[in-house]
Amino acid sequence: KKTFQGPFKACHDVVKPQDFYRGCLYDVCMSGGAKTILCQVLETYATTCRKHGVVVHDWRTPSGCRKWCP
Repeated sequence: KKTFQGPFKACHDVVKPQDFYRGCLYDVCMSGGAKTILCQVLETYATTCRKHGVVVHDWRTPSGCRKWCP
């Protein structure tokens, strides 16, 4: 939410989170609550924010989404 003081707050005015949120909600519900879907959507939103020059703070720790290295 826009009032939330989280790691994506600076991005909300630059990249609207509504479409990401709706897509995430649908995909997570359709997959039985798969956390991998949530992490993928958050990663996509973070990447999109960074491409628009927004600094995104650590979102992985509070969401529990670990970064997998090849």
